[in-house]
Amino acid sequence: MSSSYLDRIAQFAAGLRWADLPPQVVDRTQWLLLDSIAVMVAGAREPRVGALCAMLRRRGSQGQSHFFGDGTRGDAADAAMVNATAACAHVLDEGHKYARGHVGTYVLPAVLAVAQEREVSSGDMLTALVAAYEISARMGMACRVRESMHPSGTWGTLGAAAAVARLMGMNESDIRQSMNVAAPMTLATSWQAATQGATVRDLYSGQGAANAVMAPRWVQAGFTGSDDDVSHVFGHVSAEHFDREVAQAGLGSQWELMRSYFKIHACCRNFQSGIDAALDLCKRHGLTGSDIVSVRADTFAAPARDNIEPRPANVLAAKESFPVSLALTLVNGRCDQSVFTQAHVAEPEVARLAAACTVKFDPELDALAPEQRPSRITLSLRDGRTVSEYAAVARGDPSRPLTTQELEAKFDELVGAGLGAARASAIKQAVRDIDERAALGNLMRLLGPAV
Repeated sequence: MSSSYLDRIAQFAAGLRWADLPPQVVDRTQWLLLDSIAVMVAGAREPRVGALCAMLRRRGSQGQSHFFGDGTRGDAADAAMVNATAACAHVLDEGHKYARGHVGTYVLPAVLAVAQEREVSSGDMLTALVAAYEISARMGMACRVRESMHPSGTWGTLGAAAAVARLMGMNESDIRQSMNVAAPMTLATSWQAATQGATVRDLYSGQGAANAVMAPRWVQAGFTGSDDDVSHVFGHVSAEHFDREVAQAGLGSQWELMRSYFKIHACCRNFQSGIDAALDLCKRHGLTGSDIVSVRADTFAAPARDNIEPRPANVLAAKESFPVSLALTLVNGRCDQSVFTQAHVAEPEVARLAAACTVKFDPELDALAPEQRPSRITLSLRDGRTVSEYAAVARGDPSRPLTTQELEAKFDELVGAGLGAARASAIKQAVRDIDERAALGNLMRLLGPAV
């Protein structure tokens, strides 16, 4: 069994340089950094994230890496756990449809925490982030974790561990070893927990990021992995097939970062094309929730199977429910974080529309995935009319990108609410000023406690 693909990946992780990054990749990575900072800052305001910070402080966490939850500092593995947990708390994090996961959430918290611990330049941090993203996206593309599993805390840890090992100054052999140590530490994640609103789902990303920091440390301590536990775990344990060629193809020449997506709807990506279609219908026909008798959503397999619960246990479960997210959209005319509150979810009109929503599997639409994640929304109206709209992909998809203005508006809203407009503007400028030698401390001071 050949494991030379791991040599190629380790070589890429160790050898990537700032000068190797095309301008468009640097620009895209800066947007990834801005968007991920925004969702981490916003998610850190959740009480459970604050409680996690407090628990880690009581446990004696010490180090130079920022906890976004309260601005304090601690060990890099603990900071990665806190910040990755915060990043997915509002279900607004960036993703990659071909990898089928939120790659930035899986890799940035580990890279950022260790870059701060090692006091590297912001250019070195960003280059390591690119390496982590490119490796992890390919890992997700090379396999497909079992349908009962959630992708968080699985293949994303591998690219993050490789980048952390790079930041720690490890050679290619130890980078490879770090990936093989990280692979069997993969979490046994439950998709059911996510759809039922269990907030342990947030910890999948958090623990996965912490494992990415720890794997190279374990290698430094003398622990070893097998020759190729990456393909074993993701070809036989967490998944049934792993394509070694996909895992390494195009490294350094075909940039998966350019195929990422950004989100503006605060719900599961699987059905966001349906949210867009519903919003278009409401705008075109001047509809409000009270005009609608029933809703039909025809879509591909995943949302028709996993996202159909009309009576969510809590707000997180509402974000995973196609009927409830549609109902909130139709009642409020938007699907951002502001509508996902317990009060809004409990509104009688939202409950009525969610109960009146039917989600149907359409084999023809399923054949278009994952290139497209299509939905056709049909509304039956009180005046007897029926109106319908089809959307092939959600806004933010590489084929339907968000504008600079939309991305900045999302950042300003999420960051400004917690840190204020002036600091939000300064953070944007600090990210835009990143170059090969810029000090990372300039950015991290803006993200720390207010002075």
